[in-house]
Amino acid sequence: MKKTLKKSAQVHKGFTLVELLVVIAIIAILAAVVVLIINPLELTRRGRDAARLSDLANLQNAINVAVQEATGSGTADILCAAGFNNSASSCKGVSNTGTRASDGTGWVGVNLSAQKSVSVPTLPADPTNDAINHYAYCSDGDAWEINAALESDQQKDKKKNDGGDDDTLYEVGSNLKLVSATGGTCAY
Repeated sequence: MKKTLKKSAQVHKGFTLVELLVVIAIIAILAAVVVLIINPLELTRRGRDAARLSDLANLQNAINVAVQEATGSGTADILCAAGFNNSASSCKGVSNTGTRASDGTGWVGVNLSAQKSVSVPTLPADPTNDAINHYAYCSDGDAWEINAALESDQQKDKKKNDGGDDDTLYEVGSNLKLVSATGGTCAY
């Protein structure tokens, strides 16, 4: 008696093409939702803005201390150091074209390296430091202002409520009307 072997239906294990496509589509939708929620571009802008705010706060403190320590000399000699970009009515500089020297010849006209209480080895530069995003310094000899363009949506209120006259820039200093599109002392 011979046994006849009957070929039984083969069972395939695995996924069908439709199942794989459904899983890939679900993963793509979840990835898109996560990217929209996290928004990595906005997070990058926030990081650069945090660096800008920190740089300007440090410079503001350093300049204020330098002016307070300067006894016996006029404010104009402190805020517009010799060798800086001086004109008849103002001195000004920008971080994307000026040097980072803190001796008064960099983009800020204050000699921060000669002060006792201030330690600024080099001037900061904007994180992108291009024609649009850079720091701008201006002084009329009695007062000073530094401006920066903030990028993130989170900082819109900070630009409007900084006390300055330009709602598109973040401004710090002792006179926030020196750099103005409508007749300020410094024009860039």
